[in-house]
Amino acid sequence: MGDGTVLVKRKRPSCVTPAWPSVFQHAAGFTLVELMLAVTIVGVLAALAAPNYLDFVEKARVAKTISELHTLAKEIKGYARGAAHYPNTLADIGRHAWLDPWGSPYQYYKINCGAIRDLGSLARLKLRKKSNPQGIPTADSIFTHSDGPTSFAVDSGNHRDLLHVVQGGGGNGDGGGPHCGGVGGARQDRFLIPINSDFDIYSMGKDKDTVAQLNPSQSHDDVIRASDGGFYGLAKNF
Repeated sequence: MGDGTVLVKRKRPSCVTPAWPSVFQHAAGFTLVELMLAVTIVGVLAALAAPNYLDFVEKARVAKTISELHTLAKEIKGYARGAAHYPNTLADIGRHAWLDPWGSPYQYYKINCGAIRDLGSLARLKLRKKSNPQGIPTADSIFTHSDGPTSFAVDSGNHRDLLHVVQGGGGNGDGGGPHCGGVGGARQDRFLIPINSDFDIYSMGKDKDTVAQLNPSQSHDDVIRASDGGFYGLAKNF
């Protein structure tokens, strides 16, 4: 310009991207020792937790089995009230394909082969412990009933002093009903005494193996019904 003014053209500032923090530029990973230490800690924690978890799972399976045994026993008794005798197999109540929590079918054994005639209340009668009880029949005594002979068996062992009642007529060999197992193949305690007088219903347990007596190790994990329904649980606890 004529007045001597000098115009200076300013440069527009450029957008400059700031540098990443140095922490990202020089980030380092875990060392091999740190990784091995972390894996070791996780392994120790898993080893401590696994047994407790497996024990919890087994207890849950046993509890479920006890609940299902209650259901089966209820259905078996319901069948008996209508048919006047216990079912010969679980197929009679439509439960032959029902599996326990370990994948094995429930086991059923009919003991009382006689006709059922309103004696259920007597079968669960508890007796008071007395040195010389009065008016109680001796073990395995028989008296004449209007519908046939009835056998009384007083259990004074570890089965809560139950009075077992078995009604005759319509059982094995008398032409009045189908053949059944009877007492011969029933589950037995360590004294070789049948643990039920009506029927056995049980699960073979985790090992899927069992024998008639509860004492051998094969039977310890069985989940059983005993004392004519007075006990449900592991055979080793009976």
